[in-house]
Amino acid sequence: MWAKQAGNAIRSLGQTIDRVGILLEGKYTYTEHLNPSTRAVKNLGRSPTFGKGVFVAPNASVIGDVKVGKGSSIWYNATVRGDVNCITIGDHTNIQDQAVIHVAKIRNDIPTKIGNYVTVGTAAIVHACTIEDHCIIGTGAQVLDGSVVGAKSIITAGSIVTYGKQVPPGQLWSGVPARYLRDLTAEEMQFLQQCSAEYTQLAEQHGEECAKTFEEYEADAKRFKILRDVGETGLLQKDETRKDTGLYFRY
Repeated sequence: MWAKQAGNAIRSLGQTIDRVGILLEGKYTYTEHLNPSTRAVKNLGRSPTFGKGVFVAPNASVIGDVKVGKGSSIWYNATVRGDVNCITIGDHTNIQDQAVIHVAKIRNDIPTKIGNYVTVGTAAIVHACTIEDHCIIGTGAQVLDGSVVGAKSIITAGSIVTYGKQVPPGQLWSGVPARYLRDLTAEEMQFLQQCSAEYTQLAEQHGEECAKTFEEYEADAKRFKILRDVGETGLLQKDETRKDTGLYFRY
């Protein structure tokens, strides 16, 4: 108890000294503000909700009326912005690095719905549309307002699914604007499931690393240094003659 009181007193003293310093500096003062985390940002009274085992990268932004299902992941620099409408992301879905998920309400009232086991690739844009289960939206692809991508479909990298387009289930679409190429093969169907499963496992690893304390990082650094030194020079050898037996050992 006394330790907590002493800590509070020291903290209060430090804040007082800081305020005095600011007054003395006058117009030349500079106050550095700590940027808050944007992992879960409230907007207009609505906060994101996350299911069990969700990974949100430290520099990802999840804003407003967003619901993320269990085992899903929002990766580095991705933005999921449910400010003017709602966003629903299903279970075991991954929103990869720099992807943007948004909604519409200015001209049309359209939320965004992303199903289960979906992969939204790096730098993709998913805007006010529906992505059904087991789909892949390729790197840099765009799916625009009012579009529906049917279950077990793939939109190839860089393609644009234009406004109101309907992609039937089990198809491969590509191009600008995106057009039907062919039906997916059995192997491609299997890959859809494998892709989301692998990202679920990868997200667990990243989540564990991002949750570590400073002390745990320091301990890891020391352990890695030992392993690196051993890898470069090998184990140090020592010579010893045991006095009790007279036998010679090298280890």
